[in-house]
Amino acid sequence: MSENITLDLEQTFGELDECVIVTNPERLIVFANKAMARLLKVDREEVIGTTTKRFFADQNLFAQMAELYQSPKDQRNRKAYAVDLVLEDGSTVSVEVVSAPLFDEAHNLTGILFIARDLAERRALETKLSDIALTLEDALDAISEGFALYDKDDRLVICNDNYREIYANSAPAMFPGNRFEDILRFGLNRKQYDTGDLSDDDWLQERLRRHLAGDGSVLEQNLADGRWLRISETRTRNGGIAGIRFDITELKEAQAKAENAYKNLSLMADNIVASVTEVDLNGKCLFINKTACDWFNDTADNLVGTRLRDRLPWKERETIRAVFEEATRGEKVSTEISLHFPDGILRECMMSCNPRFDDSGSVEAIVVLISDITDRKKTERTLAELYAITSTRELGHEDKIAEILRLGTEHFEVPFGIISHVIDDHYTITHAQSPNGELAPGSSFPLQDTYCLLTLRTDEPTATNNASNSEFAKHPCHQIFNLETYIGAPLLVDGEVHGTINFTAPDVRKRAFTPSDLQIVRQFADWVGHEIARQRDHQALMNAKINLERVASIDDLTQILNRRAFLERANTEVQRFRRTKRPFTAVMMDIDKFKQINDLYGHATGDEVLRKFADTVSGALRSVDIFGRVGGEEFCMILHNADLEDAMLVCERLRERIIAECQLDIVKQTVTCSMGLAAVAREDLEFSTLMQKADTALYEAKSTGRNKCVASKAPQQEQIPAL
Repeated sequence: MSENITLDLEQTFGELDECVIVTNPERLIVFANKAMARLLKVDREEVIGTTTKRFFADQNLFAQMAELYQSPKDQRNRKAYAVDLVLEDGSTVSVEVVSAPLFDEAHNLTGILFIARDLAERRALETKLSDIALTLEDALDAISEGFALYDKDDRLVICNDNYREIYANSAPAMFPGNRFEDILRFGLNRKQYDTGDLSDDDWLQERLRRHLAGDGSVLEQNLADGRWLRISETRTRNGGIAGIRFDITELKEAQAKAENAYKNLSLMADNIVASVTEVDLNGKCLFINKTACDWFNDTADNLVGTRLRDRLPWKERETIRAVFEEATRGEKVSTEISLHFPDGILRECMMSCNPRFDDSGSVEAIVVLISDITDRKKTERTLAELYAITSTRELGHEDKIAEILRLGTEHFEVPFGIISHVIDDHYTITHAQSPNGELAPGSSFPLQDTYCLLTLRTDEPTATNNASNSEFAKHPCHQIFNLETYIGAPLLVDGEVHGTINFTAPDVRKRAFTPSDLQIVRQFADWVGHEIARQRDHQALMNAKINLERVASIDDLTQILNRRAFLERANTEVQRFRRTKRPFTAVMMDIDKFKQINDLYGHATGDEVLRKFADTVSGALRSVDIFGRVGGEEFCMILHNADLEDAMLVCERLRERIIAECQLDIVKQTVTCSMGLAAVAREDLEFSTLMQKADTALYEAKSTGRNKCVASKAPQQEQIPAL
């Protein structure tokens, strides 16, 4: 029975890529597959009957794992062990080991099966993911608002330093994996929030309700130290919640001053980078500040006395009218809205309508404050999508770069996005985003004719939204390509300049680039640089693997398959025969009296004979045939789709060719070859049985005179493919 078990283990796990070892109840090794032997750098047979103790760097862990043998029936949930192994050559490797008990029919423990997985690749991947996470953290820290991202289970994924500074009392609780509710409770316990008339529990439940809604609505939050925050939280595609915290303390103070000190409104409003207006109950403008005049593209003299909303598209007028009517009922109303202003710019706005009351308490006018939150909203969306692109496993290297270029063109509102490779003074497009494919990867230009020269010289993100009215107008690129809008950043790979990432347009960009835009293009460049470096490392590893596999498969002297590689291919042919029933013939070959050649003329001459023999046979075979060196002067070949009769004809021609082409002037005897042939049959489960039959035929050829081809004496039915 134990012999059968051994055979089952060998058939099941022998060729498995995973490292497998089996011990009996006494902890003695009864089986180790080839992968485990390679990992431990030992001979498989040598470790049978020994324990694994000598391979444990930590002997205490070996003793601890005795628990696996003491209560095997309790191992329903298998435990994984991290183990440092000492290999036979003294080196060490870290592996993760999982186990499974083996029972006989009476449910008695007969042994334990262990599977070991090398942790090196996973740790390298974790390091790369950590680098990406650090890049994202740098991007978040570049924006002036507080940003936080929670996953679908409402646990913190990442937040920037501004977020921690805003909620300084809660900062110790802001670590990845902590729930949003727990962070809130931590802050409540430290009196961080102004809960107004609500109890802590009621305030907490209301705040959680607004948070979990994730509908992008705006929440104003009052902190205990008097600061005010404007909060916007939105559901991400994977069910998480991304939120921006913006300190609006100054804005709130400005609103209070506007309501309580109207006489100072003009002075105050003109120093606010927001639209401030006052309108009567019919919507006619009573007061307008400088920013609002710029947005409405007219002077205060022409705008006062008119209804401002009539200058907007009709759909937007309807939305504003509904908000205005609510404010006329004495309610303060705030909403986010997108507005196409007469200056030609679409702005995402936070609009607050504040009723102003007369002495009798009736509403007599509405003070309207409109803040441009376009950059904040775009930054929020772009960072969330950048995180989604860089963290997904659904996209490959090229797809991720293409998505980043698409995201950049959308964020910067330009048609063209380019990643370039710069070598000396040559600028080559490697990746491009353009509406109609105008930019073709592979196109090259002199570096001096591109704005990217300025970017590389400054070694910083560079931008212009109106090249004609800037220093960019003096650059050759302005005359050659007529580009008015440009934003770009140096692209570094492993610390060296690789090229640039840039986004351009032939038209003037109505909105000037902001510091956040410069930081975002820098983050795009950083991530693309990391991705190019990662792809280079991956390709280098793949090339090294191919070279190592070739070295491990080729015989150094003859440059044909070595014994191990040949037998692997041969066993594959046996399995293919059992599936497809296509015949093949195995041929064992031996150079006649080769020892005599070595003894008389030396091993160098013998090696030359072996090389000429291998070259001659290789040159005569088809590409589908398989040829390898399986011993000193022993070779084996597989003639694909050939029965014994066809194979015999091939071998006779080959034998004659060897006599004609394998002779050396220094060798006086004629170099000849004996061959034994055996056709595959249905009982050949392994190539070893077929090889044995061919070897027996070879022995007959050698013993009956040499320099001949002999077919196996197997019964005729054994040569017929299984039906």
